[in-house]
Amino acid sequence: MSPYDHEPPRWSITLLRLYCKPRALEIIEGDAYELFYRRIETEGLKAARRKFSWDVIRFFRLRYIKGLEDFNSLNNISMFKNYFKTAFRSLMKQRFYSFINIAGLALGLAVCLLIVLYISNEVSYDKYHPDVERVYRVANGKSGAWTPARLGMRMKGDLPEVEETVRIQGPFSQTFKIGDRIFKEEQGFNADSTVHKLFEIKFIEGNPDEALTQPNAILLTKSLADKFFNYQSALGKVIKVDGEDVQVTGVIADAPSNTHFKYNYINSYPHESWVTIGNWTGNNFYTYAKLSNGALPTSVEAKFDGLAEKYIAPVIIQYSGHASYEDYLAQGGRKPGISLLPMTDLHLRYPHLALGSSGSIDNVYIFSAVALFILIIACINFMNLSTARSAMRSKEVGMRKVMGSVRGQLISQFLVESMLISVSSMVLALGIAALSLDGFNTLANRTFTMNELFALPTLLKLLGLVLVVGLLAGAYPAFVLSAFKPIKALKGESQTGGKGNAALRQGLVAFQFAISIFLIVSTVVVFAQLNFLSKQSLGFEPDQVLVVKNANRLGAKGQSFLNDVNRLPSVENATLSSQFVSSGISDWDYQTVEEVPREHSFINMFATDEYLETLGIALVDGRNFSNEVTSDTASILINESAAKWLGWEDPIGRKLSRGVNADYTIVGVVKDFNFESLKREIEPFVIRPMTWDGKAEAGWYAGNYLSLKLSGDYQSTVQSVKAAWERAIPDEPFEFVFLDDAFNDLYVEEERFGKLFTASSGLAIVIACLGLFALAAYTLERKYKEIAVRKVLGASVKSLTLMVISSFTKLVVIGAVIAIPLGYWAMKQWLSDFAYQIDINNPLVWVLPALFVALIAWLTVGYQSIRTASANPIKALRSE
Repeated sequence: MSPYDHEPPRWSITLLRLYCKPRALEIIEGDAYELFYRRIETEGLKAARRKFSWDVIRFFRLRYIKGLEDFNSLNNISMFKNYFKTAFRSLMKQRFYSFINIAGLALGLAVCLLIVLYISNEVSYDKYHPDVERVYRVANGKSGAWTPARLGMRMKGDLPEVEETVRIQGPFSQTFKIGDRIFKEEQGFNADSTVHKLFEIKFIEGNPDEALTQPNAILLTKSLADKFFNYQSALGKVIKVDGEDVQVTGVIADAPSNTHFKYNYINSYPHESWVTIGNWTGNNFYTYAKLSNGALPTSVEAKFDGLAEKYIAPVIIQYSGHASYEDYLAQGGRKPGISLLPMTDLHLRYPHLALGSSGSIDNVYIFSAVALFILIIACINFMNLSTARSAMRSKEVGMRKVMGSVRGQLISQFLVESMLISVSSMVLALGIAALSLDGFNTLANRTFTMNELFALPTLLKLLGLVLVVGLLAGAYPAFVLSAFKPIKALKGESQTGGKGNAALRQGLVAFQFAISIFLIVSTVVVFAQLNFLSKQSLGFEPDQVLVVKNANRLGAKGQSFLNDVNRLPSVENATLSSQFVSSGISDWDYQTVEEVPREHSFINMFATDEYLETLGIALVDGRNFSNEVTSDTASILINESAAKWLGWEDPIGRKLSRGVNADYTIVGVVKDFNFESLKREIEPFVIRPMTWDGKAEAGWYAGNYLSLKLSGDYQSTVQSVKAAWERAIPDEPFEFVFLDDAFNDLYVEEERFGKLFTASSGLAIVIACLGLFALAAYTLERKYKEIAVRKVLGASVKSLTLMVISSFTKLVVIGAVIAIPLGYWAMKQWLSDFAYQIDINNPLVWVLPALFVALIAWLTVGYQSIRTASANPIKALRSE
């Protein structure tokens, strides 16, 4: 093969032609090629290509580099100076329109910037963990939160695709005693020693591989360790946690804000107990799994069938009475299954699995749309005002063309003007966002800082957005203005008043109205739904119910505390329970006792016999169990949903089983009541008896919460209950919650979303009104002489005002036709997350927002119409 069949590196040629002076390029490039071909023959192709590139770099010298004269830059710099000077003068000449453009765009950019900050934070959850793409939450069935104790261990041991697993419990609060100081700390978790292998947990002190391998060990975050030990080393210190001696085996960095696993401290699991050994029928743990490189979650899910047959099937056969696992499935038994859900999806797509961190992917989509709408409205204002004002600049364009300006230069002039407005808006937007940051943090429950707002990635995103907005919003006016014919322009003839341009402006205004109506409709539906949730009957009476937490800590002092509380005249009823409604209640597997047994996971709670009366839960069939009846230890209550699932004509006296010698007789059916968020349907529920000493099944202690029904002055009652608590156990902080407040807390995120959405929608409407006000002013300015002629011919102020208003009313109607179907679809999607929802088929929900927007348009346009129509027509016609 000839040397001339080869080519030097393409990038080297490109670089040479980019920097080299034109008059030297031909000589240097020719010599370089000649050397290249010679070296191929003497040194080989690789060496020739390498040395060619080195020659190109060596020639990068001052005498060969293109100068200003090569770029014709001096002339360009002067030209751009002129562009900026002309743009600035134009903006100053039209101060009112310039203010509307800059203020509207700045407000829109500021809102978008804050929303982007919020959305970026939401979508970043848990993405900082190493190998996070291989970490999954193991859900029970499709999306059940709780899993058996042994599941993680068996998955790792039996499935080669599973590299590591960890079990977690929490969050919960515990009492810490450091010397004579007592602290009550939230956001505590129990976890296996492998937790640091799935989550990014940075150890400041301690050995990650050994920190949680022993019982009674605890990891403290840096902030908590500093609080306890006054910035001294905490490693190895022994502290009391809930009365037990626990050793600090590690100090870890505080959890980032963008994680669903927000820990303050992490406890190890005890050994040789039901917690670590456990069984396959109790679901009490959150399980996470890290898969091996290349392993697919679907293959792990498919292999779970074999795992179930090996470990779960023998347990099912033991307590179900079936001859075999196949017989159990054939007769309608529930097949065990798991789903592997990506950890990065938990916060937004599976908030009920996110350990208390609640987000919503729908909210992210909605706020993204709102940010886009706000930006579109601001751009529409810009485009409308720029094209509308073009007639006033027709002579300027004509004169420039006569003096020799080409269309490209005119386009550059108007784009520079557009970019000047955009950049000015960006600077103002940053100031508005900075001043609004504290209020936004309060509204969104975030802790964004100025550093995050002014972070380089954020500023680059904003700058990119501004450049796009400036180019898009300025492109159409620039091309329209630059296309003016000079003769017509110098005669003062408008070349933008044609039907096409007028239709475009009207279409953009109609689109603004559509966005405004859509946002108002959405706001109305959101707040109507939140109001509906706050007033919806829960099936019980949460008002004036005081829940005392940590009742299990009372121990031997429990009876004396109960006696003190019952003596208070404002305490009407009291009951002890394992959990309280709205706090998250675990499910237990039960099986029907019949010829063909059926299995189901029922929500399970233990309570004393005063539970129904204290919470006002109605009994619809049968009787309540009684602590006075010895045989009632094996009695249970079910709710209407459980009775419906069971399908028995009369469930009273029928039995549910949890295995051998674990049959429970149904003695009563209670009315369905909501024990969790109204986003979810009421599930089958079982209430089992517990004695006043807190003992439940097999002596297991379950008396964690004491609920008191109060009357009269509840604030003084709380103080009296607190005093009784401090007499009984002074070292344990008194914690309580009112049940109605606990339920309201379930909708904090929805209420926060409603406020954010309303604020964003309100600002979008304000921006639209700014543009409408300016456009109406311009329209009336253009029609000034027409209105004067009509007035001279006898038209009244009223008729002239209605003439102008009617044209804008048509645009509102067009906007409503576009917005209402889209709003209906979007709100149906949003409401689909709620099991209980409002009826949005009421016509007023859709008509009133359209009328509200029409009213805003009438007021905005009407004010200026009346002002123009009331003016002396002689002033307008004087020049004719």
